[in-house]
Amino acid sequence: MDFARDNPGRFSYPQPPNFYGTTFLKQALVNTVPDKTVLSEPVDDAGFDEIVAPLFAYLDELHPHLWRKGRAFPKNAADMRQLLADSELDIAFSFNPGDASGAIANGELPDSVRTFVFDGGTIGNTHFVAIPFNSSNQAGAKVYANFLLSPMAQTRKQEPEIWGDPTVLNVDALPANERALFTSQDLGPATLAPEDLGPVLPEPHPSWVSALEEAWTERYGAGSE
Repeated sequence: MDFARDNPGRFSYPQPPNFYGTTFLKQALVNTVPDKTVLSEPVDDAGFDEIVAPLFAYLDELHPHLWRKGRAFPKNAADMRQLLADSELDIAFSFNPGDASGAIANGELPDSVRTFVFDGGTIGNTHFVAIPFNSSNQAGAKVYANFLLSPMAQTRKQEPEIWGDPTVLNVDALPANERALFTSQDLGPATLAPEDLGPVLPEPHPSWVSALEEAWTERYGAGSE
């Protein structure tokens, strides 16, 4: 809020129900709800309005300071990144801690861009591969999944020019020769060390997603583009 107020028009968030926009709502909800334990439970329709009242009071105050004064919103994370590259916004979102370094390496963002996380914790989640129960080649899929978990594939995935996605492996538990593959990598100027990413805030119960999106659209959707 302080940043948006001091830098009018330099901040925004993707319009829900875009995944990143909805996640911004969840982050703000976690930071404004008095009793965070209610977020781990299914939405109680009877108490919903009271629980989210601080969130929407925050957004009501925030929106006049946003890009285009909150009358329009970026479409998605890629749109935000382009607005950052075009110097229309000062902040963009990503779920990948190495995304900024990858964008720098590929010439999509200037090398002055840096990654930050919130002091009190940042909403995070996990991506993964899965094999459908009706897969016609489960054995081959398992071989490929195992390959994706190999140190060779994980270091390749972590290269900023390739993907920049952090490894899921416990690097300290690897043999010295495989551990060296990771310790010798240059992850780019904007990538934080794992210990600097701070605590990961748990996602609210899935039922909060549609409830927040519907409430946001009812309140702000008519004025968006």
